[in-house]
Amino acid sequence: MPEETRRNWRPIDRMNALLAGQFADRRPWIPSVYEHGARLLEKSPGEVSRDAGWMAEAALAAYQVYQHDLVTVGIDIYNIEAEAFGCPISDGAEKSIPGVTAHPLADGVLQPERLEIPQPSSGNRLGLIADAVQRVVGQIGDQVWVYACMGGPFSQAVELRGFEALIGDIYENPSAVHALLDRTAELSVQQACRLSGLAAGVNLFESWATLPLIDPSIFQNFVVPYNKRVIDAIRERFATPPPAVIMGGDTARLIDFFLQARAGLIAADYMTDFAFMRQRIGDAPMIVRGCVDPKMIERGQWDKLSVMIDRLAEKSAGMARFVWGCGCVSYDTHPESVLRFKELALAAPAEISR
Repeated sequence: MPEETRRNWRPIDRMNALLAGQFADRRPWIPSVYEHGARLLEKSPGEVSRDAGWMAEAALAAYQVYQHDLVTVGIDIYNIEAEAFGCPISDGAEKSIPGVTAHPLADGVLQPERLEIPQPSSGNRLGLIADAVQRVVGQIGDQVWVYACMGGPFSQAVELRGFEALIGDIYENPSAVHALLDRTAELSVQQACRLSGLAAGVNLFESWATLPLIDPSIFQNFVVPYNKRVIDAIRERFATPPPAVIMGGDTARLIDFFLQARAGLIAADYMTDFAFMRQRIGDAPMIVRGCVDPKMIERGQWDKLSVMIDRLAEKSAGMARFVWGCGCVSYDTHPESVLRFKELALAAPAEISR
């Protein structure tokens, strides 16, 4: 990298360096900003989620305030694909986030053949989020990685069928579950390619696949193959920021599955077994976002947060592909608190080579 660039690091330079396994001027910082972006516009999450212009402005406003090293576009990040398949969504009035209110495949025997793969239309938001992503990439895509949000195939299936019913189907009617996942994965491939074609990275959110909600065998057989189908489609067709699979829980226990799916970015909280994760990742180009508790940021629990940050810094010492992060920043979190978290994270000890 030219010396002049090394003296004037942009967010996109930091992330590109990490992807190559190199250290940047500092460790990148990536808070999870979704509905919090609506707060910056003094609008409700529901209002922003249904307008491409406001959704783009929320992401751009967050970047202006926080100058974070990766920008995500999305508000109700799990719902757009499920809604397109027919899940009714709440309004998201005041501070609440729009959410699925009913499961259209909940009754009786699972019949995935009832589903048709939806296309962007005025009746869904598949095109709306693509419009928002295009606006953000056009504004700041030369400065920072821009990611689009979408629900993963397994999480879409849960919203369509309901969690308990789907788990029952996995044991009693697994072929029907695979048929359902074929459909949710097909929509995921189409939407991921639609978004990747705009030069954006893709976040696959699979929160319904978090341990201990499901066990590793279910993850291996009913999550990984379908995530891999989406990730392979992106990697084969587009040169974009690496596809991410985002979920909470003990992601260290699933690291081999993330590697199998070829995920390029994953999240890990401060309790994660980093030694095991690092050993398994080896030289694979996988970025790990170390996450602190966003509730501590919202409440201003700086002493506890400092301890959490110090532990993460110690565990990730010398890890080139590590970035600072947190869980979803709430609507109510004050911007000054987010900036305080940034200050603490970037002041943490780190082994940086230049």
